[in-house]
Amino acid sequence: PIHTQVVLAPIAIGMTTNKFFPKFVKAILPITPVVGVLSTCLLVASAVAQVADPILSAGWSLQIPVMLLHLVGGLVGYWLPKLTGFDEVTSRTMAIETSMKSSAFGFLLAKLHFGDYAARVPSAVSVVWMALTGSILAVIWRYVPVKDGSDMKKQ
Repeated sequence: PIHTQVVLAPIAIGMTTNKFFPKFVKAILPITPVVGVLSTCLLVASAVAQVADPILSAGWSLQIPVMLLHLVGGLVGYWLPKLTGFDEVTSRTMAIETSMKSSAFGFLLAKLHFGDYAARVPSAVSVVWMALTGSILAVIWRYVPVKDGSDMKKQ
């Protein structure tokens, strides 16, 4: 099934590689952020290019709700853990994860299972806002020190 290929396989490969080839993982770790950024750019470009005309036609009436989905997801993902006693690092991580919903997976599912071409459009727009909101949060928080004693550098 598609969810195995898109979600479970990369996780299983990463965990297996980390367990059995730790020296290899340590060697490639410095370049993984660049690989992640390039992969995200290609993913976003591919999704948007496939439905560019309907996205442009929809205008702000599509952009604003999708943008708000990711922004509100990030805010709730930060404040809910914070209010329920989680530390700053955990709250930030949850915010990034919730703002970066699985838009790419939604796009792929829409492409595979819905004959209507327009079914892909909201997910394609969501891929862009997902990448922007999650990346912006990560960059901002990288330079905002954690004040509750948690250490973001621990691994």
